[in-house]
Amino acid sequence: MGFMLFHFKRGMAKIQILLALTFDGFLPRSHETLMRWVEGNTRHGFPLWQAKASFSIYPHYGLIDLLDVADKHDGECIYLAEIRDKDSAEYAGGLLRYNLVDEIVLYLLPLSYGKGVSLAEGFQPGRWKLHACKSFSNGICRLVYRRKG
Repeated sequence: MGFMLFHFKRGMAKIQILLALTFDGFLPRSHETLMRWVEGNTRHGFPLWQAKASFSIYPHYGLIDLLDVADKHDGECIYLAEIRDKDSAEYAGGLLRYNLVDEIVLYLLPLSYGKGVSLAEGFQPGRWKLHACKSFSNGICRLVYRRKG
């Protein structure tokens, strides 16, 4: 079934995940100075991707519903799922589990927590290709990965 979903997705709208992570793979706390930069920087941070998105999708948005509406749009249409908390991380895990994600925009923050909300459980075996990489003077790196194949 996963193969069929991926097969049908080829001509559909793009599904993109946007997130920030610490070095050790946890979601950063919103009060962190670096996270505030990511959330507020209109030229390089989350607002850049939010402005490019056609639609924002949230944890209450059903995966079957997403497939139905995404099938009606072309590849220029972008559905953006932002990961900011446990609920949105679980939702993204579902998107990843069913091979629905085409692109991941990851801000890597030079912090480590040792515990917190992790995304490791949602990732399924797969290949991703680095499409773009940009580092900033505050130590943050933005990595854009696209599904390989």
